Amino acid sequence: MSSNTSDDEPKYPCRTSVDSPIVSIQGVKGSFHHITGELLFGPGITYLERDTFDQVFDDCASGRAQYALVAIENSIAGSLLQNYDLLAKNDLHIIGEALLRIEHHLIAHPGASLDSIKQVWSHPMAINQSQAFLDQLGIEVIEKRDTAGAVKYIKDEGLKDMAAIASDRSAELYGMNILRPNIETDPHNYTRFLLMSRHQSIETAEDLSYKTTLHLSVLEEPGSLAKLLQLIADKEINMTMIESRPQLGKPWQYDFFIDLQVRIDDPDNDAFIDEIRERTLFLEILGSYPCLGYLKT
Repeated sequence: MSSNTSDDEPKYPCRTSVDSPIVSIQGVKGSFHHITGELLFGPGITYLERDTFDQVFDDCASGRAQYALVAIENSIAGSLLQNYDLLAKNDLHIIGEALLRIEHHLIAHPGASLDSIKQVWSHPMAINQSQAFLDQLGIEVIEKRDTAGAVKYIKDEGLKDMAAIASDRSAELYGMNILRPNIETDPHNYTRFLLMSRHQSIETAEDLSYKTTLHLSVLEEPGSLAKLLQLIADKEINMTMIESRPQLGKPWQYDFFIDLQVRIDDPDNDAFIDEIRERTLFLEILGSYPCLGYLKT
């Protein structure tokens, strides 16, 4: 392993055999993707800071990055549906999952006051998660591609009557001030991140629970989805998520993403997978991966 650590050094959930690994993220340093990467891998990581998730997936699929780290679901705002579509389009494997407590802060130039702010900028998900505060604030809100990117732009352009919703890490990195801390609507605000790769793997603790993500389409017959879900229930396997996505060119027909609390690469589950295949038009196993738990900042 390239990241050997002593007992005195901090231990991170992920270790990789890749020398100087490259991770593609949506957003700039200080974004929640960047924070998650730091908490997973520690120092020594190169980040490709991208504007869009399409670029992140393409970085990993093309080999420009060994890993892609993407948000897939938020406990307040729900699923990032675009990223499910990108999972279906790209030949990447999910190799880990992590949960991050999301704390949103209203950030502006040092010396700025709340009364001087004319607009608030942030990513749509951050806006959604802070809506109660924004409704009380009662000023114009502008959607941007990135939380930390909005902080950086406001700083670089000297926009002293603008504020951004972002992490405290972004305020620290770009020398900005937190006007109001913890403005998220619900303090139990978490985002689930997926770590993906084409070929690379990670080394983690051996006692972690596992999850498997399936991408499938059920048979075109009455009750086909119900029969599939009953099969899962009969095996006493916990299903933690199901998401439907429309099939392009086939109105009112859907593919499904299903998360199961099971480790599929166990040979004891071969028969279970065969039974699922018999009940589907197609089946992809997008990953059977360790749940790295709740990350602490």
